[in-house]
Amino acid sequence: MSKQLENDSEKLVAVIAGEGKLPALLAKAAREKGYKVISLALSPEALARIEPHSDKVHLIAPGQLGRNLKIIQNEGARKVVFIGKIPKLNLLRNLHKLDWTAIRELSKLPDFNDDTIQFAMGGFIEALGMSVLTQREFLHDLFPGVGVLTKRQPSAAEYADIDLGLRVAKEIARLDIGQTVAVKDQMVLAIEAIEGTDQAIRRAVELARGPVVVVKVSKPNQDQRFDVPTVGMSTLQSMLAKQPGGALAIEAGETLVIEREEMIQFADEHNIVIAAV
Repeated sequence: MSKQLENDSEKLVAVIAGEGKLPALLAKAAREKGYKVISLALSPEALARIEPHSDKVHLIAPGQLGRNLKIIQNEGARKVVFIGKIPKLNLLRNLHKLDWTAIRELSKLPDFNDDTIQFAMGGFIEALGMSVLTQREFLHDLFPGVGVLTKRQPSAAEYADIDLGLRVAKEIARLDIGQTVAVKDQMVLAIEAIEGTDQAIRRAVELARGPVVVVKVSKPNQDQRFDVPTVGMSTLQSMLAKQPGGALAIEAGETLVIEREEMIQFADEHNIVIAAV
């Protein structure tokens, strides 16, 4: 490879775009850093969001691993970043759409836990001579440090629930079950599993018949190339109860906060605490 082509590939990144607002934010940030952005969108909705911030876009299917990697290679990209929601239930319902490369690589795995799949995917891609970048490299400002983001501080009871939630959430994260726990009055009401964060929170609010404390953490061996804990407006909206209140505690420096200003305004209006701990 000539020096010029090598330099060009260093400022070229392939963005694998799932659902939500984050892919567009990352693509925009990458272009502001001087990157040419080639986006591979996993749905028509994701394509529509990211296309304005991309130099080129492709609509892809997550199970077509061989085809998707061929697209990246043909575009000349040697850097890849994964971002956005890829609902695991959708993948499980479409196993029949896997191509031979995906079937071959998945057949080597001892289980289909998120960590197992992600570590294997990272190793496979890097074995092809590409590097998988983390979301933090482009969205560093969206990871808040320790502190309370809202006007209201947690009460003593909420601090106690946060402490319990942190301990339980770290354990379920270690077991690769989920990363979110909902607590009220020192009782664990719900833990996140395959249904996702928002559904787990709604279940807890229904059980409590009122506000709850929600704690979200990173996994002990979180592979930030593929997945980081993320909260946004949908998280807070899931916490809404018949009366105001509640608390959302996130792991400081490890959790990506989207729609930060909107979240803080919404939380202040509904007496919800947001704390990075």
